[in-house]
Amino acid sequence: MTIAAFFALLGVIAWTDWKTMRIPNRLNGAVFVTGICSVFTVPGPDMVERMLGMLVISVPMFLTAVLVPGGFGGGDIKLMAAGGLFLGWKGTVLAAVLGIFAGGIWGLYLVLFKRAGRRDAFPFGPCLCGGMLASFVLFCMR
Repeated sequence: MTIAAFFALLGVIAWTDWKTMRIPNRLNGAVFVTGICSVFTVPGPDMVERMLGMLVISVPMFLTAVLVPGGFGGGDIKLMAAGGLFLGWKGTVLAAVLGIFAGGIWGLYLVLFKRAGRRDAFPFGPCLCGGMLASFVLFCMR
């Protein structure tokens, strides 16, 4: 049930970010709650790995957002922290790599087909959500 809630929330977040370019705090909070529930209901990373998962990507994203305004939105940063509690640090790193790769491909498509300029923003949450889903399936369900 916790896994289904996590997947459903990621779907809602991806859709919401795609349509509005925002990830509401209440949705990130709900992902955080599923992360807390997963500690007791989903076998996988131990508590230390889950706590590291909250920090391993979100802290570098936060620093990037501070140093490069517009680099990442606050919702993306909070999403990776909340998802990190669910996935643990290894799953979160894989999710970020997959999400950043997908975002790079999407950005390249937008620029090559003149749908956006090099400096235009696009919703990154769907890429991160896809990375988290894939990471869970590839890494955590073995």
